[in-house]
Amino acid sequence: MTKKKMTENKRDKKTHSKSLEQINSNQPNVVKKIIKCTLCILIIFAIMYGVTVLILNNSSDSYDAKEENTTIQYREILAGTTFNKKDKEYYVLFYNVDEDENNTYGDLLSDYEAKDDRLPIYYVDLGNSMNKSCISNEANEHASNATELKIKTATLIHLKDKKIVDYVEGKDSIKDKLN
Repeated sequence: MTKKKMTENKRDKKTHSKSLEQINSNQPNVVKKIIKCTLCILIIFAIMYGVTVLILNNSSDSYDAKEENTTIQYREILAGTTFNKKDKEYYVLFYNVDEDENNTYGDLLSDYEAKDDRLPIYYVDLGNSMNKSCISNEANEHASNATELKIKTATLIHLKDKKIVDYVEGKDSIKDKLN
């Protein structure tokens, strides 16, 4: 081999050995960085887990203190569903629950439901904003669907086959009809 090539080979070997030395000397630094990053990630997860556990424990304690028995009632309906009940024949009582000071209509409903031989009865709370569309200055006793339904005051409607059979207004008339 020529001198020139030998010199180049020596230079290449030196360069190659230097780069290997740099890689070998950088390996501990790289490993240290990986370990530090892994530890940081684990610490962040541990903190997040701890915060989550604290939040869940605090919220479950406050929830238990506020827990109440809930009951589902099927008697109250929206005015829009008056003609959609599954029963063949039934009553719907329209009144404002908030204005029923002596619970007159509530008592009428309870007394009626205590009877053995009775039709199903539902009520519509006229104080509920969802039922405002049926409140009017003039009653419509011949409505055939919910959009035509107009209620002026406390009203009891008797429906059979999704048609109004009887339409009664006023506390005394409703009381007579249900007794």
